[in-house]
Amino acid sequence: MDRLPAVGASVLALAVLAAACEEKSRSEPAPPAGRVNAVKAAPAKEVTAEAFCDVHYPADKAPAFALPAMAVPAPEATGWRWFNLWATWCKPCVAEIPRLQEWRQRLGAKVTLVLVSVDENDQVVADYRKTHPEIGSGARLADPKGLPAWLKTVGLDEAAPIPVHVFVDPSGKTRCVRAGGVGEPDYPGVERVLSE
Repeated sequence: MDRLPAVGASVLALAVLAAACEEKSRSEPAPPAGRVNAVKAAPAKEVTAEAFCDVHYPADKAPAFALPAMAVPAPEATGWRWFNLWATWCKPCVAEIPRLQEWRQRLGAKVTLVLVSVDENDQVVADYRKTHPEIGSGARLADPKGLPAWLKTVGLDEAAPIPVHVFVDPSGKTRCVRAGGVGEPDYPGVERVLSE
């Protein structure tokens, strides 16, 4: 007998809920068969270089770029240069390299991608390239222990994680620095940096 009021309240709650659904269905057209109404997407935000970069320098305030001492020098290049600091032991680094190379192809002659290894020695990198030919050739820091101090020169914290991406404009100025890996959603950010 004590359960009857609870059952009555449940039935009343269901009736109110059904009425609310019926009222809503009268005010909104039903989706076509086989479709589900989803949450409306927010308008796409414009991608900016400032949003993509951890450190962004406008052209008139950009510092001159300089690599630390190199065991294997970076190739000479003109135009935009994209330096990617990576290591054979860094899973996010090696996972993104094929993506970076594909993006470089999509970007055309607009940018030169330079892979800069922070591994301890050339043999480690050479052995890695034997089983991962997609890595291709690249540069290597002479002293990886100097990386933290160099990271500060490009505006990052000395404990910033690799991979690190540094975009250098045709006049040799550091324009964008980003720590950490990049994914497909970041491609518009790269395009934006290179269009400045």
